[in-house]
Amino acid sequence: MKRSFSWLQLRFLTILICGTALYFFANVQRVAIPGAVFDRLQQAYGSQAAGIAGLGAAFMFAYALMQPLTGLLLDRFGSGRVLIGGGLLFVTGELCFARSSSLLMAYGAQVLAGFGAGSLYLALVRENIRIFRDRSTITLAIIILIGYSGGIAANAPLLMLVRSQGLSPALTTAGIIAAVFWLFCAMLILRGTLPKEQKQHTFSPREFKPVFQSPHNWKLYCFSAMNFALFYVLQTVIGKKFMQDFCSMPDLRAGWLFSATGAVAAVSGLVMASLSQLLGSRRQIFCRVAGVCCFTVYTLVFVLICCNVRNSVVFTCLLLGLSCTASLSTIVIPLLRETNPEHLVSRSICMLNFSFYLAVAAFGNLAGLLLKIFPPQFRNGTAVYGQSAWMTVFGVFLIAAAAVWYFSFQMKETYGKKTLL
Repeated sequence: MKRSFSWLQLRFLTILICGTALYFFANVQRVAIPGAVFDRLQQAYGSQAAGIAGLGAAFMFAYALMQPLTGLLLDRFGSGRVLIGGGLLFVTGELCFARSSSLLMAYGAQVLAGFGAGSLYLALVRENIRIFRDRSTITLAIIILIGYSGGIAANAPLLMLVRSQGLSPALTTAGIIAAVFWLFCAMLILRGTLPKEQKQHTFSPREFKPVFQSPHNWKLYCFSAMNFALFYVLQTVIGKKFMQDFCSMPDLRAGWLFSATGAVAAVSGLVMASLSQLLGSRRQIFCRVAGVCCFTVYTLVFVLICCNVRNSVVFTCLLLGLSCTASLSTIVIPLLRETNPEHLVSRSICMLNFSFYLAVAAFGNLAGLLLKIFPPQFRNGTAVYGQSAWMTVFGVFLIAAAAVWYFSFQMKETYGKKTLL
């Protein structure tokens, strides 16, 4: 009996590892497209900035819409079936995007990949809580760290691969590796006994109504979603383009910068989770620091653009500073667990993720529309946007950063205890 239990635990752990690997490649896709290869995509499809920025928004909207549905799917079918189905959709979308021959086909592939990728994280959270229970906060931070490493790989390392192989072969290689992890994960899941379908869980929006009856949930979603989006829209959509256009930073150096910001964001989640435990499971202080940091960085960036200061070192320091407080999942997910009744925890986390990626999609799409207002100049066949365009984009984002600062001071302290609000 002891050997059987050990094998069962090992199988669950291996499934979690393979699922985390898929989450890594999901991050590669959502960071690389379009941010890391913005100019290459613009040249390949002959599209304006809004059309290319929309590729990221398509993925994010699909990813966001999948969050509440994933919560209901998990309740009804269990995490195993969700990992199999979601992983298959993601891998198919990733490979289709790599081989897409038109912008329309690329949009369809991004939507498909977004729907699949959108189911992975919540399934991993469910598996993580089931396997590690009391240690789930730290292990969740490790899962997020590995996943966010995909954002590191999606910049400079991917750019070097693209330079040597070309864009389509590089993305195809990533898709094939992801498919191998999905196949291994599916085989391990199907070797076990799948749980019975829980038909009492219906696919109704009413399931989420109690989540929104808590004012604290609303404030937490507004704060954490905008804080995440204001970093992630730079990481995945316009940040590299901005550094190349405004600061004249070389392509590969800009890629290394956003690999570094991805690394800092990934590590910061683990650091904050550890510090939170050392400080008696405090959450509030980390929210306030994040709010102040977001508003300060966006204020300084906006002022520098207005003054036409194009020093890449200064902007690099500011972006790295912003990334230090970008990954707050290890803080706000425990805060949701502590401020919601047990039967609403899963649904509240679903809506948290929904708000994250809905905000990223909205800000990414907005950035593309704002850039479209200003006619670009062309440098070596590449569209380059000037001071007025970037001042407009960051001026609008500064207003959102002010909202992040305000809502960060509305978060309640729980000290790790169940405190229903």
